[in-house]
Parts: sequence; structure tokens; C-alpha cells
Amino acid sequence: MANISSNIKILKERESFYFKLKLAISIVLVWFLVELIDNIFKLQLENYGLKPKTIEGLFGVLSFPFLHGDWNHLLSNASSAIVLFTGLFVFHPNRSLRYFIILYLGSGSLLWVIGRAGTNHIGASGLIYAVAFFLFVSSIRERNRSSMALSFFIILMYGGMVWGITPFTVLPNVSWDGHLAGAIVGVTLALYVYRNYVKPQELFTEDERPFFEKYPMDEDFDY
Repeated sequence: MANISSNIKILKERESFYFKLKLAISIVLVWFLVELIDNIFKLQLENYGLKPKTIEGLFGVLSFPFLHGDWNHLLSNASSAIVLFTGLFVFHPNRSLRYFIILYLGSGSLLWVIGRAGTNHIGASGLIYAVAFFLFVSSIRERNRSSMALSFFIILMYGGMVWGITPFTVLPNVSWDGHLAGAIVGVTLALYVYRNYVKPQELFTEDERPFFEKYPMDEDFDY
């Protein structure tokens, strides 16, 4: 019976993972569909990107992650988006949709405020930065094995992202302020979500448990 229950649990976890992976892929496929329609009908949708500090640019808060300059631009974002979006859905299953919407709208809104005037921002890299920084900071705050493995993975795979948030370390046509806005929103959301977080005691082994927890102070102890 124990083996049956264990196998059922494994199957459910596997199904849940594949569902979240498919959800992440579906989001990215929408970007491909938009780019395909744009190329077929020559709509020049990139003109409807996020234009900071302008009324017309407000629509770009919603549209800019879906718009890309060309197929290479889209492909450069696609793989990172699938991995990081899946990580968000897997490691934050109960509130991942809420967090995703906040990171999506928050990164665009902040970019509209702090972005360079006269620029037109397109591409999902700002959202990708928001998710990456949110996952990294939240994994550090949780401090358990799974979350720390995630943080090391992000450092290994995407550690170079930190160089994309300044105007001195990117090419002239790269939206460094979009990356910066995403990073700020991701870090801020993670710190807010885990503002009162305390590592559960069951995550400690007896050897790992701090001295003051293994040997609590007796209130009646005579100093």
C-alpha cells in the first residue's frame, strides 16, 4: 500500500510539473503567434511598444512583452522565459498566477516611469528579469534545499543578467532600463512576500538546529 501511495504521489507531481511546463510554453507560443501575424500582415506592431512618460506609451505596459524586433530577438528570450516561468509556477504553486501578473504589470509600469524619454521598448526581457530576480531573492529567503538549489541554478545559468541593468554594460539598442525595472520589481515583490518569513523548524535536522533552540533558556534560571 505504501508503494502504491508513493507511486500515485509521484504521478501527481509529474502531471503537475508537466501542466506548469505546458503553461509556460503556451505563454511563449503566444509571443510566436504575435510575431508570425506581424510578419505575415506587415503590421509593424513594434511601433506599439512601451514609450516611457507618454500617454500613448501606457498601452505598451500591456503590449511590450509580446512584441519583438525580429525572430532572433524572440528566440533569445523564449528559452529563458520557459525555464523561469516554469520555475515560478513550480516553486510558488498557490500564488504563481498572482505573482506573474504583478511582475508583468509592475515591470512595465515602473519602466514607463523611469524609462528614458523618447525610447520605444519591446520584448519580454524586462518580464524575464522580474521573474529571475524574484525567484533568486525568494529562494534565498526560504533557505531550504530545494530553494537554494534553484538560486544556484539561476546564478549558474543567468548570473550574467546583472550586467544588463546598466547603460555601461549593454549595447546601445538594448533596453537596460527595462531590465532594471524588472529587477527592481522582482526583488521588491520577493522581499514583500517574505517580509515576515521564518524558516520552519522542521527544516532543521537536530544537528543543524541552533544551540538556543536545542537548549531553550529556562526563565527561572538563576544568573
